[in-house]
Amino acid sequence: MSAIDQAPEAALASDSTLLEGLFQLTVTGHTQDWEFERLNNAVYERLLSSYAMEEIGSAKISKSMVG
Repeated sequence: MSAIDQAPEAALASDSTLLEGLFQLTVTGHTQDWEFERLNNAVYERLLSSYAMEEIGSAKISKSMVG
């Protein structure tokens, strides 16, 4: 069973489920598979949405600075 089969759809999965799936694929060396890419993209998008307008010290970081 793949990490994707164990987890619900990436858009509905909890953060810990996404990270666990990404970790399992990394440990088993499946970093070139579409499953890894999909989970990696989902985690990256959640990080961007969570930290897109965070203040770090006196500097504000925006999405345009990240990507």
